[in-house]
Amino acid sequence: MVELKSRLLEQLTQKGMDVQALAQAMEFDPGILKLYLVKDEYPIPTRIVKKIEEVLAN
Repeated sequence: MVELKSRLLEQLTQKGMDVQALAQAMEFDPGILKLYLVKDEYPIPTRIVKKIEEVLAN
């Protein structure tokens, strides 16, 4: 899970976005999203991962 979170954060940085901008694009609570993206073993729900990947793909 740490690898997934690291990859998502790296893609986020490459896009020039921060967690706040990502949350706004996803229409998601930025506080909760920030907790999901902490580099730990706590899993991110697959529906959230899919939304993040959709936003980062655009």
